[in-house]
Amino acid sequence: MNELTRRAFAESLAMAALAPMLGVPPASIPVLDWSPPADPVHAPAGALAKALVGAIRAQYGSRLSAKALTTITDQIQSGLERVERLKKVPLANGDEPDFVFSAPQSPRTR
Repeated sequence: MNELTRRAFAESLAMAALAPMLGVPPASIPVLDWSPPADPVHAPAGALAKALVGAIRAQYGSRLSAKALTTITDQIQSGLERVERLKKVPLANGDEPDFVFSAPQSPRTR
């Protein structure tokens, strides 16, 4: 997957929105690959995932089947892997979030 920047994403949305008004045929619009990397095979459940599933089993075990617990274990392990990948993304000191919220100032009354 190519690195998808916010600018490229915004440009693709604008082009898709304007294409019908400009009379551009849909086949001529460049399509970006937005799909996440294929990673269907997960590592076996780690100690943290097993501990979390143990807590779920203790509280909800009577209502969950073995298949449901396996699915929950896989989902927890997948989430933990995504967190580790996210931690590896380098951020510079000047990187800003997508938007910055600032509350409007109300006029002072005397």
